Amino acid sequence: MKKIILIVLLFYGQLFALERESTLKFYQHLFSSISGVHPIMVYVEDPEYKDVFGYAKNMLLTNTVKSADVILVTDARMLERVLKQKASGSHTDKKMILFATNYRLLKASKEVVGAFYWKKGRTQLLFVKDRLKAHGIVLSDEYKRFIVDEL
Repeated sequence: MKKIILIVLLFYGQLFALERESTLKFYQHLFSSISGVHPIMVYVEDPEYKDVFGYAKNMLLTNTVKSADVILVTDARMLERVLKQKASGSHTDKKMILFATNYRLLKASKEVVGAFYWKKGRTQLLFVKDRLKAHGIVLSDEYKRFIVDEL
């Protein structure tokens, strides 16, 4: 019985590692496409994303919004705090690129350029055309089909 439990735990650990690796690769590629810088400075508050992004080679986590190239917004309170910082002028001259983890956050603020989220068991990726244009972001052809004119 102990051997079976050990095998199940090892198998679960491998699945988690594969999921973490694929998530990390996706976000690294996506963020490098929208930011155009290497390495990418990412600000995120969610502990799970911090854990995953901590394994990245081309992304560095930052503890401040003003030093970030991309800000991954995971909840409404975080979005509100980031927007307040932006409005107060406590950020640098570079444009903050906000990217969300759900559709409601994308819809809630015109500052958010895109979102990657789950809907009915499927992944969804959306970018809003005029928001990309406002940030001077030109996406590669592989992401063009995910651009919408409006929400």
